[in-house]
Amino acid sequence: MKLAPNLPCACHSGIKYKRCCRPIHRGRPAEGPDTLVRARFSGFAYGLAGFVMGTTDPSGPVFEADAEAWERSILSFSDGTLFTGLAILAVTHGAAEGEVTFRASLRQGGKDASFTEQSRFVRSGDAWLYHSGVLS
Repeated sequence: MKLAPNLPCACHSGIKYKRCCRPIHRGRPAEGPDTLVRARFSGFAYGLAGFVMGTTDPSGPVFEADAEAWERSILSFSDGTLFTGLAILAVTHGAAEGEVTFRASLRQGGKDASFTEQSRFVRSGDAWLYHSGVLS
């Protein structure tokens, strides 16, 4: 899928994609866990399964060893979901770990599938990685 760089980013920041999540999708490390939440949200919205998989901590509970099955699962979720909003509610982080509470507004099959999650992130070298989350 060719992504239009001048359209508003799917993370709902109000910034054009080329200046928002695209640099992170292309390999620039996220500045913090909240930036990674935005990039992962838009990654799901754009069906960038490789990005979502690559920003998931291998020691976390959502990491899947079967990469092909995991990619199919992400793409199925992305194709069947309308990503209508993202709100970052709280952010705390140190040098090696962080937490982000966010509200994702989604629609699946014409029904509301929104959720609020408190996510845990870990730092690996220059990169923040999603470890796990608890729905609230």
